[in-house]
Order: sequence, then C-alpha cells, then structure tokens
Amino acid sequence: MEIGLAVGVAVGGAFLNVLFDGLARRVELLKMSQKNKHDDGLLEKLGNILLGLQIVLSDAENKQASDQRVRQWLNKLQSAVDSAENLMEEVNYEALKLKVEGQHQNLAETCNQQEKLEDTIKSLEELEKQIGCLGLQRYFDSGKKLETRPPSTSVVESDVFGRQNEIEELIDRLTSKEASEKNLTVVPIVGMGGLGKTTLAKAVYNDEKVKGHFGLKGWICVSEPYDAFRISKGLLQEIGSLDSKDDNNLNQMQVKLKERLNGKRFLIVLDDVWNDNYNEWDELRNIFVQGGIGSKIIVTTRKASVALIMRGEQISIGTLSIDDSWSLFKRHAFENMDPMEHPKLEEVGKKIAAKCKGLPLALKTLAGLLRSESEVEGWRRILRSEIWDLSNNDILPEFMLSYNELPPH
Repeated sequence: MEIGLAVGVAVGGAFLNVLFDGLARRVELLKMSQKNKHDDGLLEKLGNILLGLQIVLSDAENKQASDQRVRQWLNKLQSAVDSAENLMEEVNYEALKLKVEGQHQNLAETCNQQEKLEDTIKSLEELEKQIGCLGLQRYFDSGKKLETRPPSTSVVESDVFGRQNEIEELIDRLTSKEASEKNLTVVPIVGMGGLGKTTLAKAVYNDEKVKGHFGLKGWICVSEPYDAFRISKGLLQEIGSLDSKDDNNLNQMQVKLKERLNGKRFLIVLDDVWNDNYNEWDELRNIFVQGGIGSKIIVTTRKASVALIMRGEQISIGTLSIDDSWSLFKRHAFENMDPMEHPKLEEVGKKIAAKCKGLPLALKTLAGLLRSESEVEGWRRILRSEIWDLSNNDILPEFMLSYNELPPH
C-alpha cells in the first residue's frame, strides 16, 4: 500500500509542473481581458502564489518518498491546482468566447466565479504557508517571471505548410558531409510565438534521412522555469538510460548522460528555450561536448539573445505567404470538404486567413474553431471580432494557444 501511494504521488508530482504551466499562462491571458481592478488584483495574487509553489516542486518530488508529510502536501496541492485549472479553463473559455462575439464581461459578473477564485486562492495560500515547516527548498529566483506553454513532444504534424526551404536548409545543416565533419554544433531556430518553430523542428527530427544519420536522438521541452534537474532526467528518459536509483541525483544523472553520449553522433532538440544565462548554458553544454563528431543540437527560441550565447548560425523563420496561409487554414477548416462547394464560407475564410497575418498557430486554431460551424454568419462573427485589434501586441498568438487547449463546448 505504501509503495502504491509513493508511486501515485510521484506521477502527480511530475504532472503538477504541466498543470502549473498551463494555469500560469491562463492567469496571464485572463488578466489581459479584465477591466475590473479587483479582478486583476485577484489574478495577480494567484499568479504570485503559483510562482511561490512551483519553485519548490522539484524538492518536494525528491523528498516525497521518505517524508509522509510532503506526500500528503503534494496530494493536497495537486487537488487544489487541478481545481484552479478547471476554474481558469471555464473562465478563460467564457472570456474568449465573449471577446470573439464582441461582448465584454468582467470576472465579477460571471456568476460565482469570483467567489470560487477567492476560495482557490485561500486554499493555495494555506499550502504555501506550509513550505517552511516542510523544509522545502526553492530552486530558482522567485522574482523571475514565468513564460509558459504546454510541453511539446517530437510527434510530427501530418502536414507542414510553407516551410520546405527551411526544412531543406536545416536537414542540410545537420547531415551534409561538411556538417558531419564538425564538432558539436548548435542550430538555433528563432522567431516570435506562433510561427511554427517547434513544427519545423519536428518535421526535421522525424525526417528519414535525419533518423538514419544519428545514432542517438532526444527531444526535451525546456520552457520556463529553467530546471537542469528536469532537463537531465528528461534527456536520460529519451535516450533510454534512466535508472531509478539515479533519478533523484542531478550529478549522477549528468554523469550518466555524459557516458551515454560519449563518442556517439547524436541529435538533441531543446524546444522553447528562454534562459539566456551563459553560465547555465555552459554547464549544460559540457554534457553534450562528450558526443562524437557531427553531433548537433537544435534549439527553438523566441529570444535572439539565446541564439547569441549559443554561438550558432541561426535560422530565422517568418510569417507564411498568403497562399500558404490559406492552404493551412483550408486544411483544418474544411478537412474532407471541397471549399469550392461552399463559396460563401470560402470567401469569408480567405479574409480570416489573411487577417491572421501569416501566423500558423492563429490560422490552425481559428480553422479548428470553425470546422464545426456550417453557417456563414458564424464565420463572419469571427471576421468582425475584436481579437484582431490585439494582433499588433503579439497577444493574438497567445489567445490562439489558449483556444487551442480548450475542450469542445
């Protein structure tokens, strides 16, 4: 029974980071749409509490096996965060739906959601107060702002539009004769959110030529907060060398990584990197230099400063052309239908696609939203929506990402 409990909570501990990441971003998105100062204050408070809790998760996960109090605390935390996630999902869905329909509504006006939020904050505050008594250690600067997104995987999408030149360039940078004779090389893919950096990396990572070229391959979503422990553990899992007796010791995991990579030609993808601290990058790089000639690291990032500290010749990706934008939108909005058989939807759809300004994430998400809408008025409502007024502030891709995570309603 005791073993079952420990295993169950261990899974929960890892899953909590995913919950925290999604919840933190939903809080930030909701703050954008609130005009009520009290509502904004509650959301700010929730965000700060989440940050205070998340930075002790690694230590709590390490200590839970030997400390029953920590196990119980993690159980309560998972329940509280799960409840908060459900509440934020509900509130965000309503807020975004109203925004698309051109209506305004504050959190205070959404039934008893404000009261639920206040109760959620109280529950999380009680758990935060117990951190000191449990002796949990913080693993990064508490003043650091979280920039989060759902963890990526290496599973490739069925279609990639408008990136053939970038795909060919990246494959050549990885597998050409010249590239194969170089020491460890970093290839940063740089661009704003929603442009498809991860999609490009996936397409190349899963290319048959690339698969046959490298002896070892691994994919890890780095994101924020930067966590050397999580990255090391994730990479060991990817390359099949994680031993349960080593998985709580950062030094042992990194030694094992060096041994596993030693002399092997490998390809590692570090997706969604935000950390531009040179010292932390240098520590991570020291693990990778053990690899064989021709080893490569692909890094996807929004920050040019990340590419600079890695000293790699970057690939900068831009927005899609009008034709490629329409092809991507059409693929997801019409699926098995012929747009020419629905001329009114096609006409409005092309205008919506143009308004997405070549952002693949916005195109795909809005197309997914409209694929079940057969009435042209529903499409026109999206076309007239106020969300387009946000696009100049780089907020549109984040709203699209939030929409993309929501379940059908």
